[in-house]
Amino acid sequence: MAYELNGVEYPSVTTITGILDKPALIQWAANCAVDYVAGNLDRLKSDNVHEGEAVLEEARKAHKTVKDEAAGNGTMVHRAIELYINHEPYEDLLTTDAAKTAFSAFLSWEDKNHVLWEKTECEVVSEEHGYAGRFDAIATINGHRYLVDFKTSKGIWDEMKYQLCAYMQAYNETESEKIENIAILHLDKETGEPTFKPIEKDIDRMTTLFNFLTMTYYLLANRRLKNNPFVARAKGEQTTELPF
Repeated sequence: MAYELNGVEYPSVTTITGILDKPALIQWAANCAVDYVAGNLDRLKSDNVHEGEAVLEEARKAHKTVKDEAAGNGTMVHRAIELYINHEPYEDLLTTDAAKTAFSAFLSWEDKNHVLWEKTECEVVSEEHGYAGRFDAIATINGHRYLVDFKTSKGIWDEMKYQLCAYMQAYNETESEKIENIAILHLDKETGEPTFKPIEKDIDRMTTLFNFLTMTYYLLANRRLKNNPFVARAKGEQTTELPF
């Protein structure tokens, strides 16, 4: 996904962190296939050979089905929270049990904390470092002002922390009232348990790591981003001062 500012396209924060190797995903995809086969053993043992072949072909795609379902639930929850914060109707959006459970986790967390919402769905662009993105909210929580991202994934991964550092860096490039605190609000779709996770350690290191990832993103391939000076620099077509 690309964002555009003043006629220049920039890669998204999640696109950049997407170049990180994720070896655990291979095992996860394999587990999805095995779980699907285990749940369809009767079909697999059928005398109809075509039924067994169909099970194996469906198992091959099981990880994509699980991923798409999780993404759909996450989108529902994020949109419902945005509408709720902005005092708009949201109930009809939550059409699955998983989405309803995650949203209930959000309400439970908000009820137990003093939260003043400032902004939602905040888009940022770092012209200095060559990326853009959108984070979920800015809020004052128990007296401290935070940049917050909502997550409905299975857990909290390191790349999520890199993303938050990138959002804060880009936000602080252009805003006079700087953000000093970042946090993930994890909403468990299965247990309904909310976890508020401030990111307090190694912020400078993780920000630097993200900036190096951005450089790597541009240098890895010939990117197709309109009028982007980082693309031209990576191709050796521009010699103006850039971070690489």
